[in-house]
Amino acid sequence: MHYEPLARNPLSDYDDLKQALLDSIRPYGRFFTPGRAGIDLGPPGATFTERAVRLEGFARLLWGIVPLMAGGNEYEDFGKIHEGIVHGVDPHHDEYWGEPGDYDQRLVEMAVFGYALCLAPERFWTPLDESTRRRLAQWLSFINKRQIPNCNWVFFRILVNAGLEKAGAAGFDREQLSASLDMVEKFYLEDGWYNDGFPEERRARDYYIPWAMHYYGLIFAAGCGDRYPRQASLYRERAREFAAQFQSWFSPDGAALPLGRSLTYRYAQAAFWGALVLSDAGDTDWGLVKGLLLRNLRWWFGRPFFSETGLQGVGYAYPNQYMAERYNSPCSPLWALKAFVPLAVSPRHPFWTAEEKPLEQTGTLSVQPASGLVIIDENAAGHVHALATGQWTPGESNEHNHMAEKYAKFAYSCAFGFNVATDCYGLDKLGHDNMLMVAAEDRWFRFRTRSFDHAVTKDCLCSRWSPFDWLEIRTFIMFWGAWHLRLHHLHSEKPFVTAEGGFALAFDDTCRPAADSLKQTHAHAARYETAFDASAIVDLLAERSGSVVVAAPNANIMHPHTLIPTLSGAHGPAAVAGSSSKSHARKTNSLYEVWLGCAVLACPETARGRELARQAPDLKRTSDAREVLSRLPPDDRGPWKDYLETKHKGASR
Repeated sequence: MHYEPLARNPLSDYDDLKQALLDSIRPYGRFFTPGRAGIDLGPPGATFTERAVRLEGFARLLWGIVPLMAGGNEYEDFGKIHEGIVHGVDPHHDEYWGEPGDYDQRLVEMAVFGYALCLAPERFWTPLDESTRRRLAQWLSFINKRQIPNCNWVFFRILVNAGLEKAGAAGFDREQLSASLDMVEKFYLEDGWYNDGFPEERRARDYYIPWAMHYYGLIFAAGCGDRYPRQASLYRERAREFAAQFQSWFSPDGAALPLGRSLTYRYAQAAFWGALVLSDAGDTDWGLVKGLLLRNLRWWFGRPFFSETGLQGVGYAYPNQYMAERYNSPCSPLWALKAFVPLAVSPRHPFWTAEEKPLEQTGTLSVQPASGLVIIDENAAGHVHALATGQWTPGESNEHNHMAEKYAKFAYSCAFGFNVATDCYGLDKLGHDNMLMVAAEDRWFRFRTRSFDHAVTKDCLCSRWSPFDWLEIRTFIMFWGAWHLRLHHLHSEKPFVTAEGGFALAFDDTCRPAADSLKQTHAHAARYETAFDASAIVDLLAERSGSVVVAAPNANIMHPHTLIPTLSGAHGPAAVAGSSSKSHARKTNSLYEVWLGCAVLACPETARGRELARQAPDLKRTSDAREVLSRLPPDDRGPWKDYLETKHKGASR
């Protein structure tokens, strides 16, 4: 449900943001443990211990409280925070946070204490008695003695050591700090982009770049720039480069592009903009930054993801456990409080005195090779969305939940969100929006997860992937006005079936699809529209049939009920033999070579969607076919050129 104190906050100035923070953390005050060293919200659990979950709740409140107090404000319940620190670091107290092991969640939560010591040691260190200071430093120093993943966690070690050094505390390890700063350089790519880890081990360029890699780097620059001027200058420069691309992830209404894991951290999406303010990054359009941050907060505060008392539920635009990570506890969403970092600067800072600027929609492409994205703010359709290729994270035992849905779909949208699988069988439960699903005759579908041979240009996104050891697919995606095109070139050793989805379209009781309409199939296209928006997918090669699939409830991260326009077909020997199958295929070297192509549209305005639907590309038109071929990589044009010339010989010119 909505939380009225936040929903009605205009978020126009410093005092409004301060009030929003207080209203955000107030509901958690009644859940302090007796010794104040934890927040206990009860089940469900996460991959770490209940003791660590309670610490998580306590520590994540500090992401808002630290900048509040660093900005010269008071927090009425700070006595509870002080008491919690005293008990949390006391090995003899029942609520001792405990010694962390390798790869321990408690190492994650240490970062905010380093943040506090860097930003406001006079508020969070000086008032502690000597014994508590010694114990806190000793507990924090465990991060220098434990194994951590080679990813954004490296910055936790940096912040803790930076804080210990600034406080003049025992436990500071200069060698570990230096090694960690060097490690960050190995994650850097280009154009302001980091990878969240070694690029050869994972390709993760999601919100952990703005709300972790850059965020922590800018905190370090703000708190330690006098001692580490080279790194501070480098982090600020990279952040300015990144900002030019990252602003395209936001729509004019404040919604941000949902992509990647940990999306339950919600308005931490805007934390990067606040960290720019804290670090005083220079040569910055503060009116633009102000608008990006505050609009995102307003958008979130209008979403119904709160309990009746103001607690944030795990999920995205509404409480939803399907899309959650294994490491999400009831306390995890509090990382959203990172966005309140501008409270650390004076209300007279240029960020606060600047007039908030709107985000202009130009209809231009933002080509981001480092992230594997091409983003368009389609001003004709009013739809900010991205085409995507090339992101993946490690599998096997460290596989996070729903990685294919969160990273490997062909497109992502600020308006329509995306679906995740709610079961392992049945197309309606597989979250196939903006995915090509492939199965043998048993219909156990697979889809793009890890991919290879990626290329991103303004003309085309390419990848090679292999859902089965007997099937290889080359996929090419490109924008075509408000539409985007997908071309797939498949080589298979056996027959197979496919289902390819467009954007997931929300519906409610006012526009619930009739049962009879869902049983119908259509020649070569699937479309649906409601009173609010429209979604369509058209087969460019006139070979697959279209239908509308109602997805399982709560599969979409933004809307509880969605349907997916879908193209389906059977491919393989029957087509080669000239049977009734409509799929085009030819047999070469014991492989079946198959071509699939479609055009996809989604529009958050129904009338405009109908108009745009009439502008669909048509590969039967020689001019359209030539344009598509010109955008393909040179090495891939040959097979498509031969195919299109054969299939559409004599087509209109």
